[in-house]
This record gives sequence, C-alpha cells and structure tokens, in this order.
Amino acid sequence: MDPAYQESRMVLPKNLTIILALVLIATWAFMLVYGFIFNPDMPMTWTYIVGVVFLIIIALTFLMRFSTSIYDDRIELFYIAKKTIIMKDDIIDTKCGELNIIKSYTPWSLKGTRYKTYSAIGEELGVGVKLKGKMVYYFSTTDPDAIMALLPKKEE
Repeated sequence: MDPAYQESRMVLPKNLTIILALVLIATWAFMLVYGFIFNPDMPMTWTYIVGVVFLIIIALTFLMRFSTSIYDDRIELFYIAKKTIIMKDDIIDTKCGELNIIKSYTPWSLKGTRYKTYSAIGEELGVGVKLKGKMVYYFSTTDPDAIMALLPKKEE
C-alpha cells in the first residue's frame, strides 16, 4: 500500500554536510603535510586511522535520513537508523506550527508523560501528536498542513 503522504530528506542540510566534509578533508590534509614535511620521523599510523574515521563520518553524514510516511492507518517515522510507527487509532490530539512553540508542554503535560522529538536540522515547522499511554511525538516537516489534513481530528 502506498503512503498518502511521504517526504524524505537529509538530517543535516546539504550545504552544512559539504562544509563539514571539506573541513574534515582539510584537517586530514594538514595532518599529512605536517607529518611528511615538518616531522618526517613521526609514525603515520594514526594519521591514516584518522583519515579512515573522517571518511566514515563524511559518508554517515551524507547517508543520515529523516523520512515521514503517512498511511491510512499509521504514521511511520524513520530517523537515522530508528523506525517509529504511530498508529492513528492511538492519536488523542494533534498540533502543528513552529516546533519551539508547539513543544511548550503546558497543555499536554501530565505526570509521567514521555516526549520524543524527531527533527531535521534547520527545519522550524512541525507536527505534535499526543497518544494514548502518555506519549507525545513531535516531528519536523516541510508541509505541516498536508500532514494535519491526513491525521484524525480531536473529538470535541
């Protein structure tokens, strides 16, 4: 079954990821130049190990994803390596807007309530979902109105 709404994006913005990659590559290049020119007697083992670690970090930053899929009966959030499924039957209330505003816990705060936030860096808009069992999820999105149209409405 295809989702009614789906979006997927990098956790870090692409330009920030590119800047991080360039800084790590420049740092490793400086380590190589320093080791070969200024201190040729120094063993280069750790320099090569750091280079491999930097390459792994660069690859991970490009591969980290945050995706949201809205189906008829559930919401699926995939954040880096964790998949969370929220059943629509469990939703009590919803909010949308700027994340820092809707995350003010005063209207949904009860003793023992657990809060989870999934957000891509740089995104300000999001949706809040209050569930049965004292659980609240907040997640960022590029189009909160489209998601709110697909979620069950609060019963008055």
